[in-house]
Amino acid sequence: MRKGRVAVDAYTTIKDMILTGQLKPGNKLSDQELAMELGMSRTPVRHALTRLAQEGLIDEGRSRGFHVADLDAKQVADLYALREVLEAHAIRLAVERATVEDMKELAEVLETLDKLSEDSSKRGEEIRVGLKIHEIIARASGDTFLHEIMVRLLNRMHFFIWMDTLNEDPQAAEATRREHRELLACIRAGKPDEAEAVIRTHIRTAKQGILKVFEARDTFYQPAQATLVEGHSSGGLASTGH
Repeated sequence: MRKGRVAVDAYTTIKDMILTGQLKPGNKLSDQELAMELGMSRTPVRHALTRLAQEGLIDEGRSRGFHVADLDAKQVADLYALREVLEAHAIRLAVERATVEDMKELAEVLETLDKLSEDSSKRGEEIRVGLKIHEIIARASGDTFLHEIMVRLLNRMHFFIWMDTLNEDPQAAEATRREHRELLACIRAGKPDEAEAVIRTHIRTAKQGILKVFEARDTFYQPAQATLVEGHSSGGLASTGH
């Protein structure tokens, strides 16, 4: 029992470190260093890293070891395309199946978002909390498999969704808030077509903003990589990025 609990603790802790940005995309992960930091043996840490690799949060290479997963613009676009399909299905089911408890939870999250919106310095936190709306809608669909897939997908996307804040203007932020409120209103009113239209617009807008950042980053790093290869530099890319 104790071993099982330690393994769960290692998994939960390392996962939280990735999702909160303490471990950033591309970071190399040493099971020995993590074990020392967490105050446990290497065995549960390695089990946790393997599990997180299966979930897509970590890349595992035979020669390179474990790294926090990183993505390029095409992969991000693919994830958003999948997310749109899944959420469009989930919202239609949620309109039909959402319980009183689901509605109450959605209303509470919206209330929290309204409070966070009053302080522009908390926009990043507001975006993170806003993801709970999508998780609740997936759960409210009543499809346990859909909910499970959505949670894993949102976790996979979590560590780059903060990029929404980089190019976002106040009008775009307010549009996001309005769309969240409209989603709840559509579920309450039993309007699946309207709800699906809102969720598709919501996801496509977020996709466009984040892709701009990824495409710019990918363009920036390609020449840098070529230079490093041609010059046989021993330095790593991690030290050149911000």
